[in-house]
Amino acid sequence: METKILQQLTHIFKKWREGKTSLIDQRGVMKQVYQELEISSGYFFILALANLIALSGLITNSAPVIIGAMLISPLMGPILSFGFAFITGDKAIWDKSLRKIAVSVALTIVISAIATFISPLQDLTVEILSRTKPHLYDLIIAFLAGTAGAVAICTKKNYLTIVPGVAIATAVIPPLSVAGFGIGSGDFSVFLGGFFLFFTNFVAIIITTCAVFYFYGFKPAIISETEVEKLKKRVTYLAIVLFIISIPLIYTLYKSVSEARLRRSIDIVLRHEFNVEKKSRLSTFDYLIKDKKLEINAIVNTIEYFSELQIKEIEKNLAGTLKRDLKINLEEVKVHSGGLKEEVHPVSITPKSPQEIINTSRESVIPIIRRASVKVEQVIAPSTIEELTVGFHENSPGVSIGVQIKRDSPLSEEEVVWLSRLYVAELNLPVDLSVATVPFIPLLVFKNGETALSDAMKNDLAGVKDIFKRDKKIRLLIEAYLESSGAYSKRVKLAEERVKTVTKIFIEEYGIPPANIKTAIIKKKSVENLCIKVTVIKEVAKL
Repeated sequence: METKILQQLTHIFKKWREGKTSLIDQRGVMKQVYQELEISSGYFFILALANLIALSGLITNSAPVIIGAMLISPLMGPILSFGFAFITGDKAIWDKSLRKIAVSVALTIVISAIATFISPLQDLTVEILSRTKPHLYDLIIAFLAGTAGAVAICTKKNYLTIVPGVAIATAVIPPLSVAGFGIGSGDFSVFLGGFFLFFTNFVAIIITTCAVFYFYGFKPAIISETEVEKLKKRVTYLAIVLFIISIPLIYTLYKSVSEARLRRSIDIVLRHEFNVEKKSRLSTFDYLIKDKKLEINAIVNTIEYFSELQIKEIEKNLAGTLKRDLKINLEEVKVHSGGLKEEVHPVSITPKSPQEIINTSRESVIPIIRRASVKVEQVIAPSTIEELTVGFHENSPGVSIGVQIKRDSPLSEEEVVWLSRLYVAELNLPVDLSVATVPFIPLLVFKNGETALSDAMKNDLAGVKDIFKRDKKIRLLIEAYLESSGAYSKRVKLAEERVKTVTKIFIEEYGIPPANIKTAIIKKKSVENLCIKVTVIKEVAKL
């Protein structure tokens, strides 16, 4: 009975597939595939433009610019043609498409490497870092997008809307630009990460393209045992490659999932311990695994301070629940329960002086603006507002707010508008916002031949400890500049020693993982003042 049902379902599927296949203009599809094989100066000109646009977006940390480069890039065409040759065994298409892809990849990496080398901006931005650690979901996205692209080519349905979406989803140009950036900046790990993401997308697109073309009836022109064996070998090799690249992708995804589950477990047990009605409430927390020991940093709003004994008891309960050795660093913020009682004061008929009026207004206005700034700081974290100025317009009901933010890169116009809207939402008033930025860590300036840090430099570096406490996902870039004179090898050695000194403090004294720290020796520039530049980079999710 089951065999008959299976046979009937198979028969129905074959009929349905034959009906779909009969609607496909195979000659038209093959004509389009052949058109993608043409190697012309126009193709490489557009490819180079897309590459430079993507690199500019990566260096300036602009996602819209990167998306524009994805739409311009013509590299998806020869990749889909290669998938067609893979399933049909057409040697002419195979050779031409593979040659076009190889030249395109090499040219893209070389151009981006040269552009990076001559560029004054070589900082590792969030957009660059997000494309150096691909995981399994990148492979899945490439599978789905490749399927959509191949179906659009075969059926010609929604082709103009689907293909741009495929170009954005699979993103073959930005990873190659990142790989070139890694070569141009001398960071081999960035090159490997970017190229591995491109290769992951490439393999996934080839597999899905083969499956879709086969479904729509494309197969070797001559069906013989030799051709079938060749096809089986190609599919086997492709499956082996897929298996190999899946191993690191699964491992990366496993680490991400494990971290997410651990954070959720910690959040649940902390809220269970600290969220006590009319007494205390968990505000925020972060954690760090150091020497296999879990270290939790938590901030709690409380009416009454917890005693050391209570904290030790909570720590013991958490260790039992999470079943691992841990330590809690608790920061308690004392708050008031309920409203303040109103106090009746006799009305003073004595007129206030201008100074008293201004001081009273200042004491009333500044706390309100500061409370609104707390939410702004949550958005710009780990950055903080260092200075706050408030002013009023004579003929306007609004308020002028000036903020100085600790941040290693200037805010874009869109970000300033966004922060202005936050203030407007909190104050319910028109706001004229001006923003200035100062670096997290000032330049560490050394005297000629010195490598030791002064007390002032150590005090400047101490700010990194507070930043890392607020956000464990930050990354640090330490750049050393060479002296303007002296033997080259000696200047490089001195720069390396300064970098090691700073890195040692971050790792040993502040507990920052080595994986969160990148170092670079700027060899092509010399400056009058020897210095170390420390840049704080906040990691965000990739688009």
